[in-house]
Amino acid sequence: MKQTRKIIYLIFMAIAILGMFLPIATFHDNSAASLSVDIEKQQGKVDSAQTQLDRWIAGGKKSEADIQKQRDKVAKEQAKLDELVAQQNAASGDSASGLSYALLPGKLPSELEVDMQVVNQYKLYDQWNMQDAKRVSEEWNLNPYYLCVWIAFGCFVLAAILVVLAGKKDVSKLYTISSFLHLIGILLAAYSILRLAAFPVKLPYGNATLNSLVVIMILCGSIIAFAAHVQGVHNSKRSMIYVFCSFLSVLAIIPFWIMIVNATRSTMAIQQGVSLIPGTYLQYNWNVLASKNFDVSVGFMNSAIIAFGSTILSVYFSAMTAYGFKVYQFKGNKFLYAVVMAIIMIPGQVTGTGFFMFMYQLHWVNNRLALIIPSIAAAGTVFFFRQYLEANLQLSLVEAARIDGCGEIRTFNRIILPIMVPAMATMGIMAVIGSWNNYLTPLMLFTDPGLKTLPMMVQELRGDIYRTEFGSIYLGLTLTALPLIIVYFAFSKFIIAGVALGGVKE
Repeated sequence: MKQTRKIIYLIFMAIAILGMFLPIATFHDNSAASLSVDIEKQQGKVDSAQTQLDRWIAGGKKSEADIQKQRDKVAKEQAKLDELVAQQNAASGDSASGLSYALLPGKLPSELEVDMQVVNQYKLYDQWNMQDAKRVSEEWNLNPYYLCVWIAFGCFVLAAILVVLAGKKDVSKLYTISSFLHLIGILLAAYSILRLAAFPVKLPYGNATLNSLVVIMILCGSIIAFAAHVQGVHNSKRSMIYVFCSFLSVLAIIPFWIMIVNATRSTMAIQQGVSLIPGTYLQYNWNVLASKNFDVSVGFMNSAIIAFGSTILSVYFSAMTAYGFKVYQFKGNKFLYAVVMAIIMIPGQVTGTGFFMFMYQLHWVNNRLALIIPSIAAAGTVFFFRQYLEANLQLSLVEAARIDGCGEIRTFNRIILPIMVPAMATMGIMAVIGSWNNYLTPLMLFTDPGLKTLPMMVQELRGDIYRTEFGSIYLGLTLTALPLIIVYFAFSKFIIAGVALGGVKE
C-alpha cells in the first residue's frame, strides 16, 4: 500500500475509533410525553362536567344546591388538570439533559430498565424468566451487546495494526487478514448502533436518540478507510470480491433452501417461523399429496411434454427466423422486424381470450398441441438470436458455404446452429422455465384431470377449506422446481461459453 493511501486509511480509522468513545446516544426523560395521555383524559372530564353545568343552568330545572355541587365538581376536575399540566411543564424542563451513552468504555446508564410490555408483545426474551426485568436486561441485551461493541473495537484496532506492520509491501497476508477484520468490525459496529436505537426502554425515559455526527464518524470513517485499503491492495480487493460474490450466492440459494427445508416440516412449524434445518415430516407431506390426488408422474409427464416440446420448436424456428432477418436483405426486412418488436410489447394476457377462441375453433382444447405448436412464434427469442448473430456471425461463412454448393437448410443446420449453441442454450433455459411454470394458459385450455401440469396441481393444494397443509404445498413446489434446477446446471456451461465468446474481439 502506498504511503499516502496508508495515511488516509489510518486517519479515517482513528476517526472511527475515536467516535466509539464519544456520546453516541441520549436517553431523554420522557415524563412529559407520558403525562400527555393523562392530561387529555382529564381535559375530557373537565369538558364533560362543564357541559353538564351549562345544560343545567340553561334548563332552569335544577335546584341551586345541585348547580353548586356541579360547580364544585368542575372546579375539582380543573384543579386536577392544572396539577397535571404543572407536572408536565416541570418534566419538560428536566428532560432537556437526559442520560448520555458512549459505545466505549460501555455501560448503559443504571437508571434505564427494560420495557416489559414491549418484551412480552414481541416475545423478545422467551428463553428467560419474565419476572426479573433487570436481569433480563443485563443477560440478554447488555452482555452480548457489550461483547459486540468490544469485538468491533478490537477488529478496528487489529486491522490498523496489521496494516502498519505490513509496511510498504504491495502483497502481504497481513493485508488480507486486516481487510477481513475490518469488514467484521464494520458489520458489528453497524449492528450495535441499530440495536441501541431499538433498545426497549421503560418510562420515564424514551428510546435512544442517536447523535448523527458520532454515527457518521464511526460508520463513514470505517467504511472510507476500508475502501482506501481495498482499492490500494490487490489481494485485499480480490478477497473482498470473493466475499461479495459468496454473499450474493448465499442470498440466491437461501430461498431455494428454505423451500426444500419447508417441504420436510409440518404446517405448524412453518407458521411459527423460518428454519434452515430440515424437519422430519417429509413422509407425512408426501402422504398428504397422495391423499389429495396429486399424481406426480402425470403432472411431471404433462409439464415435460409441453415444456420441452415447445422449447425445441421455439428455439429452432426462432433461430431460423433470426438467421433470415440477418442474412437475407429483402424488401420489407426492417418492417417485418419492427412488427416482431411490436409483438414483444403486447402482454400475453391481452390476447388470452382470442387465443382460447382460436384453439377452440381448431378443436385443440384439452390437447397438448395447443401449448406446443403456437410457441413457434416467439418474438422475444427472435430478437435475442438476431442480436447474437449481429455480434458473432460473419457473412463470409455463409457465402463460402454457398460457393461450395451447400444448400440453405444445410448451411443453417451445419454452420449457423453450432455458432448459436450458447445463445440457444440460454434461451432454451428461459423457454423451459417459462413453459414449465405457466399456469394461466393450461388453466384456460385443460379441463381433463389427466392433462393437469404440476403448477395446476400445486395450486389445487390450497383449495382445502378446512386446513391448508403448507408442508405439502412446499413439497409440491420443490418437485416442480427440481427439474428446472437440473436443466439449468445441465446447460449452464453453454451460457458461460456464450459470455466468453461474446467477449472475444478480432
